[in-house]
Amino acid sequence: MKEYTSNNIGDTQKIAKEVAGTLRGGELIALAGNLGAGKTVFVKALARAMGIEDNITSPTFVLMKVYDADFGKVERLVHVDCYRLEHAEDLQDIGLGDYLNHDNNVVVVEWADKINDLPEGTIYIKIESLGGDKRKIIID
Repeated sequence: MKEYTSNNIGDTQKIAKEVAGTLRGGELIALAGNLGAGKTVFVKALARAMGIEDNITSPTFVLMKVYDADFGKVERLVHVDCYRLEHAEDLQDIGLGDYLNHDNNVVVVEWADKINDLPEGTIYIKIESLGGDKRKIIID
């Protein structure tokens, strides 16, 4: 487990870049934190570190967005938002299973604490607001 204190968005971007440097493909990253904690900010920074130049926005209403990546063998960043998730089956309905466990994908799930029984090997990241732009980021 690693714990970081981010004093601003720039610090969060550096932490996300560090995480990106550990990715080899096939990872599932589970993000948790209160509304406004900075989960989407983290995903944006992770995407930039993976060479993705698209405008990354939270897929709150569509549940999932897929971005093309050129990051080693990683070809896609799959960004999922479970905030409005009503049933775990909704993830199957949108086709998430097509992207899991493939070495050419990295899957990042916001509001992952709404999902039970994530697979072994999931990278858990909790972001907690400490007031203002300051955040505690715990990676496990």
